Amino acid sequence: MKTRHDTFLARAAVALLWLLVFSLPLEKGIEFPGLGTISRIVGWAAFAVAALAVPRRRSLRAPNAALALAAAFTAWSAVTWLWSVSRPATATRAATMAQLFAMAWLVWEFCRTRRALFGLMAAYLAGCTASSVWTVVRAALNQQTNYRRFATAGFDPNDLGVTLALALPMAFYLAARTRGAAPWLCRAAAALCIGAILLTASRTALVAAVAAFLFSVLTWRRSTWSNRVGIVALLALFALGAVRMAPTASRQRLATLPGELAGGTFHNRTRIWNAGVKLLKRHAALGIGAGAFPDAVAGALGRSPIPTQPYTAHDTFLSVLVETGAAGFLLFGALLLTLAFFAWMMAPWERALWIASLLVWMVGVSTLTWEHRKPTWLLFALIMASWALIFRPEERDS
Repeated sequence: MKTRHDTFLARAAVALLWLLVFSLPLEKGIEFPGLGTISRIVGWAAFAVAALAVPRRRSLRAPNAALALAAAFTAWSAVTWLWSVSRPATATRAATMAQLFAMAWLVWEFCRTRRALFGLMAAYLAGCTASSVWTVVRAALNQQTNYRRFATAGFDPNDLGVTLALALPMAFYLAARTRGAAPWLCRAAAALCIGAILLTASRTALVAAVAAFLFSVLTWRRSTWSNRVGIVALLALFALGAVRMAPTASRQRLATLPGELAGGTFHNRTRIWNAGVKLLKRHAALGIGAGAFPDAVAGALGRSPIPTQPYTAHDTFLSVLVETGAAGFLLFGALLLTLAFFAWMMAPWERALWIASLLVWMVGVSTLTWEHRKPTWLLFALIMASWALIFRPEERDS
């Protein structure tokens, strides 16, 4: 029998989890000396409270196939320390992966109701809205992150752009599945995210944001007239912003996308990819060690132009393949296929949400190294939780 103390601990864990998800799009801009980013602090607090709450609940949730594969990939990343070309980097990455898996487990363990799932998506959307406002303010004050590009303090424009793009399918879904003022608040949040994406001038984020509208394509026939009007208005805002309303510098950079796709270097990324492919040929089976890519390519590429930003693979799939080898890539690929299968088996609205979200993620990580980033693991965990609500109804509120 649950006591009042047990209920308090569970609610506290859920509240801290909500705050953790809210903080993700803001984490790099809010850092406490000696303690780390706000999401790290809240994450540790959430895990500590969860560690107290779970034994009292006496109902530890059984893992599903995706969570098991995520655990296996996390463990394999740590095992690569044994042959890593940069053991300190692999040790750091292994610790990061363990924390990310802990976050995914928190979502899996405590997100057992539709209300909780909606709450976490709303938390992420709220965090992205706050981050978008921060970006707009910095643009108004001409506080450039990179040359004539803007982002929330501490963020790389490309990372922020994809982080915000991931919020768009959630905004569309919540707008369609809630009532009252909530749908219009979600559409307003989406509009702010779109504006901030344009201010980042990230070409990858631009394509990822376009991919988010797949949700609307898949649900158009089921949508109400108000939802259709809202989507059309957002799409028009996006198009007008890209061709006219965004700052001239942002529009000029975004306009180079066709040329880059046709035969560009993607801001010298092709040089990094070639170096990664050479490493892969020598370490195809086991990889060079998780997190070791920057040190491994330093000899071939020389110093990074930005000392504080060492070279990364700029492609999640290449990064996983080079660092963890064929074995790690198979685990990661199996995880993605399982999540895609989960999404495909859901009801139409949820299927559209998670298929669109996975597409946004895949577009975004094609030029970013995101296998060890929190938004990636949050997305994976939310898909697992959504799947369980449909296929494990007996676990609700247990």
